[in-house]
Amino acid sequence: MKAFFYNEYGDVSVLQHGEINNPKDVLGEEVLVKVNFFSLNPLDYKLRNGMLKLMTFRTFPRTTGSDFSGEVIAIGKSVNNFKVGDKVFGFLSQLSEGTSSQFIKVKESILAKIPSNLPISDAAAVPLAALTSYQALAILAKAKKGNKILINGASGGTGIFAIQIAKILGADVTSVTSHRNTQWMRDEFSVNEAIDYTEENFPNNLEKNKYDIIYDCYGNFSFNKIKDFLNTHGTFITTDPFKFESIIGRLTSKFSKKSFLSVIVDSNGFDLKIIKDWIEEEKIKVFIDKKYNFSETKKAYNHLETQRVKGKIVVQMDH
Repeated sequence: MKAFFYNEYGDVSVLQHGEINNPKDVLGEEVLVKVNFFSLNPLDYKLRNGMLKLMTFRTFPRTTGSDFSGEVIAIGKSVNNFKVGDKVFGFLSQLSEGTSSQFIKVKESILAKIPSNLPISDAAAVPLAALTSYQALAILAKAKKGNKILINGASGGTGIFAIQIAKILGADVTSVTSHRNTQWMRDEFSVNEAIDYTEENFPNNLEKNKYDIIYDCYGNFSFNKIKDFLNTHGTFITTDPFKFESIIGRLTSKFSKKSFLSVIVDSNGFDLKIIKDWIEEEKIKVFIDKKYNFSETKKAYNHLETQRVKGKIVVQMDH
């Protein structure tokens, strides 16, 4: 089957377009999905660059991509919630395999049917980013009505879902983006405050002891530098738990009333169904920055790695 994969760690040039083996027999609770679209995330190039090689080792070839949307074409004997022909979405852990191939075999427990009001292309943009923010804010931080939440990297794929989920939970939201996106944050998402991180005095222009939760979607904040802006029992959450500053922050927080948390997203259909329902209730919008054909996958990653993407990038699979 057609796939984009790599046989060594490196920049986007190591990605290859070629043939890999089809998935083997579908057994038990497994589902075979014909991939129609997959979307890109910063995790993809961090893995490809070898930043997490202690977790991935040197097992090649490796396909890229985590999110997918597609059609069920075969089911195992123990599958109860899906049938052949269902349109589904979900994400896979790239520690084992990616989604940039024509077919993937997955456990039914990670799947949900795509929202009825969302094109199948846009559904591919949802799972990893939306579940990361849902699990960070609703489950880990237990965000609730009236909380003051600061979201760093608010214009990216994860951040856009974070804003909307925080609003659903009843929080007051402060977004942190570049000056290019501050007005968009106000107009599109009605954030309570939009802060430009390129201002000379950032982050010292933040109000001390203000926030119940600081959620770092971008991964460039550190607990020690941002903790003064949390209130007495505030919570800092990072999406990058493996960097050195995160390890130091976790240790420092042991001597503080303020909490350090890191989110490692769990792929599960139960949480994804909650996101699906919110999309169908029009509480969450999906924002696509750009769509690419499968042959343009390298070009798509070059665009992602500019780090100026608003929302998500989606790639259409060839069949």
